[in-house]
Amino acid sequence: MRDETRLDVYTAGVTGAEYDAGMKQLMSNKEIIIPILQMTVPEFKTCSQEEILQCLDISSITKDDFVSDVPKIEKNLRLTKEDSELSSLVEKLVRFDIRFKIKNPRLSTEEIRVNLHIDMEAQKSYRPSNPSYPILKRAVYYAARDLSSQLNSITQTTDYSKLEKCYSIWICTEDIPKKLQNTLTEYSFSKKDIIGVADEPEEDYDLLTVIVIRQGKKTEEKGIFDYLNGLFTCDINKIEKYSYIKWSEPFQEEVSEVAGFGDMIYERGMRAGKQEGIQKGIQQGRHEGMILGALMSGKTPEEVSDMLNLPLEEIKKVQEQQMAVNK
Repeated sequence: MRDETRLDVYTAGVTGAEYDAGMKQLMSNKEIIIPILQMTVPEFKTCSQEEILQCLDISSITKDDFVSDVPKIEKNLRLTKEDSELSSLVEKLVRFDIRFKIKNPRLSTEEIRVNLHIDMEAQKSYRPSNPSYPILKRAVYYAARDLSSQLNSITQTTDYSKLEKCYSIWICTEDIPKKLQNTLTEYSFSKKDIIGVADEPEEDYDLLTVIVIRQGKKTEEKGIFDYLNGLFTCDINKIEKYSYIKWSEPFQEEVSEVAGFGDMIYERGMRAGKQEGIQKGIQQGRHEGMILGALMSGKTPEEVSDMLNLPLEEIKKVQEQQMAVNK
């Protein structure tokens, strides 16, 4: 796993960020979301993680406000947002968490590229209030809006033949009824012959799919729930059992930009902080969290000092404090 991804995981855990902010940060990282696609989207079930990576359309990936301050990291590894809000004169504004296009390996050829449109949503409460509504209805609406938006972004006309399949993937973690915990459900648009048999291409009607992942208490079952539990608990060893992309591109400037990424996390906390004294706590937590995360990844204090551009004395101090806690 790349150092940048390790820091994404640790920072999401140690900065005390809200669930949606922390999950957006994680899901905007290719190394994190590719295993989710592999384990949930049927089109990628037989693909390697390297093949899924090659399918991603970087030029159409959406951009998240939380990562817009680090363009060099964003360019190399992190997903960014392009059109995360959809609105019209008569329709409600829709604000997607993470949204991107990726090549459909089942329908694409060397001459023709057919995309899947993916919307990934981090939903903390499965039972929203004020107002209350079924998450499933919202998920279907998001997928429908994503599909309808293509008439403008793809063709500039109402050429329905150009519409491409949309997925809305929801990761829900709290307020889930016991009977629904640790369930993964796919809802799709399918054909049912009533009289006779209509032999129509499946790709002409299979355009909307909703996938809902409902977390529960810790389970021994391996797969998507084990992987997500690793993300939520910052368990790098567990994450690496599922995320094992063999990168072909060079590491380039990612490590040298880690300090800039930390500054971005700090600035985000400053903007969000409303309680007196929170700025000082965020700054201290940002340094200590990133140092601890890097040390836990197996790096020496000297390597961490070079990587984060911080004094060696500060690195060793955090290391000694952690050793004292572990005794």
